[in-house]
Amino acid sequence: DRKKKLPITTILYALGLKREEIIENFYSSNLFQYDKNDKTWSSKFFPEYYKRPIKLSFDLIDAKTKKKVLNKGDKLNFIVATKLKEKGLNNVLIDNTEIIGKYVASEIKDKSGNSILKAGFDITEEILEKIILEEINGLKLVNIDPIIKGPYLLETLKVDKNNDKTEALNDIYRVLRPGEAPTIEIAEDIFKNLYFNKDRYDLSEVGRVKLNSKLNLTSNIKETILKKDDILAIIKFML
Repeated sequence: DRKKKLPITTILYALGLKREEIIENFYSSNLFQYDKNDKTWSSKFFPEYYKRPIKLSFDLIDAKTKKKVLNKGDKLNFIVATKLKEKGLNNVLIDNTEIIGKYVASEIKDKSGNSILKAGFDITEEILEKIILEEINGLKLVNIDPIIKGPYLLETLKVDKNNDKTEALNDIYRVLRPGEAPTIEIAEDIFKNLYFNKDRYDLSEVGRVKLNSKLNLTSNIKETILKKDDILAIIKFML
């Protein structure tokens, strides 16, 4: 029934994960520092990010020496990146244009504590101007590989109308039992009974062994009820 579809992030909220925790569980992130004098960003250089060769969309510049290491359009792979690292390339400069379009791993707030951008949203040119104007000199940005792991979960977070466990549980209850006004206790019981109740959903020892094998888990075979870690592993496998 299409009416009963829910964003996967709603399930994650219902499991007790906060927005930032959802992102941390499925993506890595890097810290980007802003130099207001040079008006440029810098970030650490990690050779392991180039195990899949890429064609540079910008000049690769050493943040310490300000010297160009590779030109825009050059190919960069793990071997080349490792050699650059061995020669002392620890941080690289990042232009403003390279920040636009990246997703933030944590919420950005102004000096008054008001939200500029929620975690999981991508930076626009207008948002970047606000960030610089507010003198926010550090950004935690999500690493996205469009081929291996795209921004699908982040885009789902953006459209999910729920923001926490209570909202998610109530939403799930309304979908399963439309027309009934829930309490948070009843909504949570209904959710737990879906998959986390042995009388309703029992993996069996054989099922646990197969799940462990498929998802590289180490749960005891006697644990035949699904756990939060199982759900996270299933989603990671699907992504």
